[in-house]
Amino acid sequence: TKPYITPSGNEIMMKNTIKDLGVTTNSNLLFREHIDNIVTASKIMSGLLLRTFTTRHQEPMMRMFNTYIRSRLEYCGLVWSPSHQKDINKIERVQRNFTSKIEEMEQLNYHQRLKKLNLYSLERRRERYLIINSWQQIEGIKENTLGLKARRIGRSRRIVSTKIPLGINGKRIKRKKIEL
Repeated sequence: TKPYITPSGNEIMMKNTIKDLGVTTNSNLLFREHIDNIVTASKIMSGLLLRTFTTRHQEPMMRMFNTYIRSRLEYCGLVWSPSHQKDINKIERVQRNFTSKIEEMEQLNYHQRLKKLNLYSLERRRERYLIINSWQQIEGIKENTLGLKARRIGRSRRIVSTKIPLGINGKRIKRKKIEL
């Protein structure tokens, strides 16, 4: 294949992974390396915070988590949002472990802790953000980069993407299951 050339005539080297705006992806558009990196960095930060501060009271612990850990776990989540349960669990485990260290939360299971701390799971937060972002694009609040449109069906609306074909020549496209 012909190499890509910059406007100045330099050849652009082909790479398996690339990092742009702090998000790492590979040539298959999988974000596993990015997820591994943010989970590792978040675990390191969690350990640092738990060693540095002796308090385990709810308010300072949640402030530390939101500032130093959750912000990292959610940065550009719209781009790299995982779809494989293994990756979702890996990210969720960071919040699960940190919240278990909070005073009076040690004996509660994860979902009880979330309820008591008035939190959503990280997966739920990503899903919620995707829905809000889609709605903003449909309503014209944000640029409609995905080409989303809403179609009325009875009293409800359905989101329809004009860029993703649902059928060819009147025949519905079947989804192919991909094993990774």
